[in-house]
Amino acid sequence: MRSAGTAITAARLFDLLKVRVTTTNDDQEAALERLRNGEIAGLCFVSGKPAPIFRGLDGNDGFHFLALPLDPAVTAAYMPTQLTAADYPVLVPSDQPVDRVAVGTVLVAANLHVGSERYRNLVNFVEAFFAGFQTLLDRGHHPKWREVNISAELPRWRRFPPAEQWLQRNAPVAAAPMPQDLKAIFSRFIDERQKAAGGPLPTQQQKDELFRQFQRWQGGQHQ
Repeated sequence: MRSAGTAITAARLFDLLKVRVTTTNDDQEAALERLRNGEIAGLCFVSGKPAPIFRGLDGNDGFHFLALPLDPAVTAAYMPTQLTAADYPVLVPSDQPVDRVAVGTVLVAANLHVGSERYRNLVNFVEAFFAGFQTLLDRGHHPKWREVNISAELPRWRRFPPAEQWLQRNAPVAAAPMPQDLKAIFSRFIDERQKAAGGPLPTQQQKDELFRQFQRWQGGQHQ
């Protein structure tokens, strides 16, 4: 769809990369079928990885992911990331991750009149979603939930007051990723930033030391 997130993001990326393309707009399954039949050269899709639509594809049939050039114009607008064999074991070789970019997602509430029925419904949603958020991190749910931080700040935006109050009452529950998850995210961030900058990747020992420095800085921020 022309107004969907994929169409908007793809158009901006092509513009940043100064790549001219002729676009069509189809739903996921139709686009994949047209790609399979050779009617289109490729498809763009914004989704949390691993996306189910790609899990059933076979690289031996000619399908593969295209690496996205991580030039300064792109990395200034988007966070660099990668697709790995852990995400798509059939399509991505274990030693050849594919450069991509990440698109952030936020949950936005309308500015509703306090005391209205819609406002009360939104308050009930906040209570149910925030209270049950930890269960979404359990096995069986999409792995992208582990990257969500419900206490994150969004510059120039004000948090919905009942959500802010819930977070103040339940600070330990709202804490973001477990230490081992945070360390993995931090390590991936360092690798992707270095690669985008064209520098050598740090050793595991260097990344461990950087992570310890980050933890010391993080501790100082809360003192």
